[in-house]
Amino acid sequence: MRGLLRILKVIFVAALLGSLVGAAYVAWLLTRDLPSLEALDNLRFTATSTFYTRDGVPIADLASVEDGRAIARQLVRLSEVSPAVVVAVVVSEDQRFFKHYGVDFVRLLGGLYYTLRGDLQGGSTITTQVVKNTLLRELALERRGISGLERKLKEFPLALQVERRYSKEEILEMYFNVVPWGGNAQGIWAAAQAYFGKEPSELNLAEGAYLAVLIPAPNTRYLDYPSTRRRMRVLLNNMVAEGWISPEEAESAWRYKLIPKGWEVSYDEAGNLKSAKLTDPSARIIPERNVRMAPYFVYEVQRYLKEKIGSDKLRNQGGLRIITTLDLRMQAAAEKAVSGRRLPDQAQLALVALEPNSGEVLAMVGARPGTEGEFNRATQAWRSPGSAIKPFTYGVALEAGWTQATTVLDAPIEYRTPQGVWRPKNFDGTYLNRPVSIRYAFDRSLNLPAIRTAEAIGVQRLGDKLRAAGFRLTGNMAVLANAIGGGAEITPMGLAAAYASFVNGGYWVEPRLVLWVEDSEGRIVYQPEGKKTLLWTPQVAYQIWDMLKGYVYDVPPGFRSSLAWQARIPGRVVGGKTGTSDQAIDLWFAGATRGLVATLWVGRDDHKPQRMGGVEPSSSVVNPPIWRDFVEEALRGRPAGDFPQPPGLVEASFDLLTGNPSASGVTAVFPASQAERLLSPTPQSTPVSTPPGSSLPPTYVRQPGPAVASNSTYQTIALDRNTGCLATPETPTERLVWLQVSESQLSAYRCR
Repeated sequence: MRGLLRILKVIFVAALLGSLVGAAYVAWLLTRDLPSLEALDNLRFTATSTFYTRDGVPIADLASVEDGRAIARQLVRLSEVSPAVVVAVVVSEDQRFFKHYGVDFVRLLGGLYYTLRGDLQGGSTITTQVVKNTLLRELALERRGISGLERKLKEFPLALQVERRYSKEEILEMYFNVVPWGGNAQGIWAAAQAYFGKEPSELNLAEGAYLAVLIPAPNTRYLDYPSTRRRMRVLLNNMVAEGWISPEEAESAWRYKLIPKGWEVSYDEAGNLKSAKLTDPSARIIPERNVRMAPYFVYEVQRYLKEKIGSDKLRNQGGLRIITTLDLRMQAAAEKAVSGRRLPDQAQLALVALEPNSGEVLAMVGARPGTEGEFNRATQAWRSPGSAIKPFTYGVALEAGWTQATTVLDAPIEYRTPQGVWRPKNFDGTYLNRPVSIRYAFDRSLNLPAIRTAEAIGVQRLGDKLRAAGFRLTGNMAVLANAIGGGAEITPMGLAAAYASFVNGGYWVEPRLVLWVEDSEGRIVYQPEGKKTLLWTPQVAYQIWDMLKGYVYDVPPGFRSSLAWQARIPGRVVGGKTGTSDQAIDLWFAGATRGLVATLWVGRDDHKPQRMGGVEPSSSVVNPPIWRDFVEEALRGRPAGDFPQPPGLVEASFDLLTGNPSASGVTAVFPASQAERLLSPTPQSTPVSTPPGSSLPPTYVRQPGPAVASNSTYQTIALDRNTGCLATPETPTERLVWLQVSESQLSAYRCR
């Protein structure tokens, strides 16, 4: 019998030793590949990215993506967390945090005891939770089986290493940034926002106690406020017992009328819960994109950065500070200006303002207030510009040597096309049947002179200029209709960038939405470079600007005001142009004043003709008042005055209608080399009178053309300078030369 017992003892000891050796071997296998703490040093948490105005005011948050879902997290320093919250979390989660070295065996046994009694209590320390949510995060997500055992075995040695490497304050800071708080909230910043709509530094003791007791099971405990409230009482008592707070502070926190988001709660005077009703469980979910203001600007910045830096850095990594170009005051002025306006039936609108030299977008409205959806009409709606294109038509003519006093015939014209006969007309259907100065034609937004101007200077030349300015031509083909906006499209932001060239020395500027992007450490990870393209010489650009001012301030003979008189701002110099496409489908006003260029578009999303009070609306009635109200408020208190005039230009006066010199006429700027004719009593006639076949001077005609006081009718024509004959559509633009001749002389230039 004794021999049998001895044998059994040997077997038992062998089995025990074998089990211990096996367990040790398994433990060795599971812990042999411990992650290096160097990985903790280089760890980059996914975090919420924040959009700021140019002055540092936050306007939107963009959640990052983690494990395929959007989570809200913003990294904070421990100093940015309310001390009341820090104390509440430490007492609730790890009372002996400042006494142990990473693993607390007392807490392990206590957690097991309370869990067996039905009250979930974790045995982990704050340090092991940091390890679990960072270095062992992938294992923690698997949760079950051998992976769970492996994580638990690895947590302890790693926690000891973390304690040796980092201070308690550094470990706490890591913890407050990684602990999950239910819903999509990760870390204390998201928790403060999700449950109370506050910054972590603004939380009080009651709110801190509530957040602390949520941590073990945040989703379950959020749904059961009465039970969570009882846990808060226990926690506050423990904080008093541990000497962290006084009984009076605990009582004050208990009496605080705490109302987490999504709950309707009432209390008695002693702080006891009377009623609690969960009204909106989703209230604590932080939106994937939380936009505080300028939504369409934010949408555009997000699209832009996705293209420039990639969605991985923007969403999967996140934690970016995006400093945009938005001016808070100007954006508020824009939103106020478009609110409550009387617009055509079912009309939408878009407004864009930018700084003309840098192209920085200062304000953007992408839809009528109250519109749902992300379609941004300021940047995505390609629409016909109507007469807002005419500054480019006449700008190309000025570039070719014309002046504001050059005259063009305002009379019916027709063209045969494959689709039939095209008979363009002026907006009001009338015409003067005589030559008028191009400034008069521009002031009255006449279509017929604009078309004749394009015909004279060459449609290909005009088309090249429009493409360079950002316009999109139908079929990429330049046609005469482009001169008045037909067959061309542009976005409101694109038109603002194009109009900037008239006041910044002649440059098209690429609209800029972002100043720079920095990571959570303050390192700049992206900073766009400004792009400019020279469209005009400074002298030509300023002559166009002079015409734009005339469109606002000139009063043509026979009229009581300009078409854009409602754009005038007392104390400021304003210039601009309206635009109305066929059947009033699109209504525009684009203009500038010192420090700002802005465009306003009004139209229907379905591209149908607009009606206002049953009649066809005009852009000169609808758009300028809104534009004026925005600009006046946006620039209030900022410097006024005109844009500087470049050298080589002089002022001269001429009769607005005829183009003849007149001391009582309008004053405009002209190239100094051309002003002599305007200042002399007798206008000079054009020097180009060489008959067909003779050589012509290889320059553009510089004179405005003959006077129109006689009964003769003059017409601007384009010649091929190599042949002296009327140019054809195939004539290269570099061989074109322009002059004005009477109709009786026109036949002399028709070659057979």
